[in-house]
Amino acid sequence: MIFNIYYINFPKVYEIKMMLSNVISLSREEQTDKSTGKDIDYRGKLGAKFLTLFNTELEAGRKNIKSDSQKVLETFEIKTTKSVILNEIIEKSQTINNFSQVKEGKLIKIDNVNLSLENETELRTVKLFANGSFKGMNIPGADGFDINNLFNSMFKDYAYKIRGTVNGSEEELLVKIPHTFESEFESSYSVDDLFIGKVSIVGLYKGKIKVDSLKNSFEFFQEVGNMQNSNNNQEIQDSQHITQTNNTNNLFVSSSQDNKEFHYIDLLAIVQNVTLPD
Repeated sequence: MIFNIYYINFPKVYEIKMMLSNVISLSREEQTDKSTGKDIDYRGKLGAKFLTLFNTELEAGRKNIKSDSQKVLETFEIKTTKSVILNEIIEKSQTINNFSQVKEGKLIKIDNVNLSLENETELRTVKLFANGSFKGMNIPGADGFDINNLFNSMFKDYAYKIRGTVNGSEEELLVKIPHTFESEFESSYSVDDLFIGKVSIVGLYKGKIKVDSLKNSFEFFQEVGNMQNSNNNQEIQDSQHITQTNNTNNLFVSSSQDNKEFHYIDLLAIVQNVTLPD
């Protein structure tokens, strides 16, 4: 199978590969021996009258041996790349079209998936801070406190929340990709490249969850801020009502506000299958 990698969680893939087989081929040698031989042995007996007198025989022998030996030594170098290791994981995975018979913990591959961002508005804002756009900005009256460092601390466990639809199925899947301050994707791809065309998902099935289950520090402090704003207008507030309060001025609104459930995949890789001409 030939594929192009958009995203790979290499530490996870490597550990699973080592459990399948902890041997990685680095080189291979082929040796060919070729030899030809010719063995000729002929004997002649010569009797001479004068030798007969002495009751003796003369025996002559000659042996000719010709041997050619040819050795061919070929060395092949096998590159241990991410795609080589991932390919073994894909070969061991089960390709599925729906989730009806899939059990939790199953290693699966899903083809023809259309992806979209679940938390797009929130993510664009996070990337704005992560890129250092507010570096050096101080909060008035906060004694030189750097707001950029504050947000970077909250973004340590932030992740892309990505939903997917599969052809022929009304159910949706959900994956997450940890956000880093470097590049999360392979070959200089960005998150937007995942939404062009169809891709294949490789991962471990984890059952059905709501988007709320993928909470992070940024969302936690966001809820704390909403709670404080609510307390300014109302002294006593039911905690359950606070969680469900919708703020129409809040830019960070996603489908976590509804009760929709998704099939969650513990993501190992996102790839694009490559088709070669016949």
